[in-house]
Formats: sequence, C-alpha cells, structure tokens
Amino acid sequence: MKEYQSKFLLQMHKFHKIKFWNLVPELNPSEHMIVFALCRCEAGKCDEPTDDLDIKLSAMKDIKVSSLAKSLRMTMPGVSRGLAGLEEKGIIERKVDRSDRRNTLVFLTEDGYKRISEYKKRIDRYFETVFKRFGEERVTEIIDLIAELAEIAQEELQNALNGDGAINFDKGADLYEQGDEK
Repeated sequence: MKEYQSKFLLQMHKFHKIKFWNLVPELNPSEHMIVFALCRCEAGKCDEPTDDLDIKLSAMKDIKVSSLAKSLRMTMPGVSRGLAGLEEKGIIERKVDRSDRRNTLVFLTEDGYKRISEYKKRIDRYFETVFKRFGEERVTEIIDLIAELAEIAQEELQNALNGDGAINFDKGADLYEQGDEK
C-alpha cells in the first residue's frame, strides 16, 4: 500500500472515531441515531439522508417502528431497546396503531421536541465553529471531493467484485502495482 493510501485511511478512521454524540450526553449513540431518523421521518424523508431536521410540532405525524427500523437498517428489537430509553427520558411516546393493531407508532412528545430542538442547536453551533475555523470554502471543496471519491470507490469496488475491473480477487491477482513494496 502506498503511503498516501495509508495516510488517507488513517485520517478517515480518525474522523470516524470523533464522538460527536458527546455534544449531547443525555443520549447514547443508539438514541442519537433513532432521534435523527425519527426527525427525518417526520420531515417525510424517512428513507433518504437529509439535513432538513426542522420539524414543526403541529405538523408531526406518527411514525411506524418498522419504518424507523428500515430507515436505520436496524433490527426491530434493537430499535425497540433504543425507543425504550427515549421513552423513559420523556422524549418519545409509543402507541398502538388504531387502524392496524399490529403496528406501533412513535412520535416526539412536546418536551421531546423542545429537547431535540436544543440538541440540534448545540450540534449546529459546534459545526458552525469547526467549519468557520477551517473555512467554509474549504469545507465545500472537501465535501465535493469526498462525494466524487466515494462514487469512484463504489464503482471500482463493484467492478472488482464483478470481475470487470483491474483487480480480480477470484484469480489471486497481485494487489500491488509494480514497484510497490509488499
């Protein structure tokens, strides 16, 4: 592996290890994920990533636990455990769906809405400070570059797994370019 490849992977790992959820110590990491998925679902974007987490209490609708689980790619028992913690903290409530008693519906409580709004403000202030220090133009450039790199990496991984690319794992291809140290 080339030095720049190792450095890249190391920096990606370091960034991944930053525990952003420590900004809101009232919630554990699983509860953070569930709350933001619930906010996405409330915004009508359950199955897609979004930065639109500005929901209005008056416009809130109940969300099925199964929709949350699908959005998070988590098991129903895993989501249920996280919801139990959020329910204990008074952030959410769960009710049986009157139209289909097999479904459980989840929604933010009024207090939960206020607390989530405050958590969001705390996180927004943090990132505003980080991005301001780094430079908004540089952040925008990095976002574009990472998006392009991720797209290329996904395409090349698919090519390699399909046997269409330069790397063919099935035939024991040499993974190192000529001249690289093994």
